[in-house]
Amino acid sequence: MAFATGMPPMLRMKRSTQSGAKVATAAYANIYSESSTQAWAFFGGYIDLSTMQAGDVVNIRIRKTLASGGGMVVEDTLSYTGARPAGHTIVEINAAPNVYGVEIAIQQTAGVLRTFLCEFFDAKRLGLD
Repeated sequence: MAFATGMPPMLRMKRSTQSGAKVATAAYANIYSESSTQAWAFFGGYIDLSTMQAGDVVNIRIRKTLASGGGMVVEDTLSYTGARPAGHTIVEINAAPNVYGVEIAIQQTAGVLRTFLCEFFDAKRLGLD
């Protein structure tokens, strides 16, 4: 007996082209933003806060869209103050499957505006990026 089977769509993880040096601003500024109409995965990311100094305050906001045509909803907000302790300068953002959109934004509310190195990873269906 023969069966016809198909290969399910596969995801290809890659380093996002949105990775790189990001300058913080006094208002939330997007440092990673992606949306799709196909299931995909945000595989996480890293933000290096080693440039922070005494008096700096930095907020990182993670938002998602949960429905087609819906608005962004806040999943988490992280806040960091002052110079980061040695060995604890990198913020890790966890992976999240998604269909409609993920956004990561950074805001610096005190201190001299700093530049932060960021690296993000995502996976989309092969042939759709």
